[in-house]
Amino acid sequence: MTQSILRDPAFFHFLFCIDQEHALEIRLQGCSCGGPLHQANYKRKPKGGPHGAVLDTTRFSLCCGVCRQRCMPASVRFLGRRVYWGVVVLMATTLCAGLGLGRGQKLTQQLGVPVLTILRWRQWWLTDFPMTKVWRNVAGRFLPPVTTSDLPGELLKRVVADDVRSAMVMIMRWLAPLSTLTEAR
Repeated sequence: MTQSILRDPAFFHFLFCIDQEHALEIRLQGCSCGGPLHQANYKRKPKGGPHGAVLDTTRFSLCCGVCRQRCMPASVRFLGRRVYWGVVVLMATTLCAGLGLGRGQKLTQQLGVPVLTILRWRQWWLTDFPMTKVWRNVAGRFLPPVTTSDLPGELLKRVVADDVRSAMVMIMRWLAPLSTLTEAR
């Protein structure tokens, strides 16, 4: 059910459209120095998307025409510098939490993500993510509070949305600031 979203090219296209729209909004605002923002997009090579689907992997990036400062608009598709799509990181870590070794290995084969990578992501959710400004802003939305040991699965459980797709989009919007260079650490 929830894994099917990772095989849906239309979902990834929808996330692309969100990123594209956000980049356009930032570009129209211009640079803080008053200069115009020009596109300086580049391609990424993310893993874990729908097998065989042709997806647009453009990472939107802007550069000021006056001060040359680079501006990376937040992205709902990428989660920092991770090689995998952001939704894959979120979903794989959620689905593998609490599974036995056999079921966990079977799931990692289905998702195409090595077990050690998921364990590294899990550690990030438990230790680094709770220290981010993003989590401090999101954590206040939940009553009772979300225990950090239940991340990221508890986010999916607590989000009020019509379907899994809407819930994933909402969470990825919350996590989008992590895709910029300043919030990634």
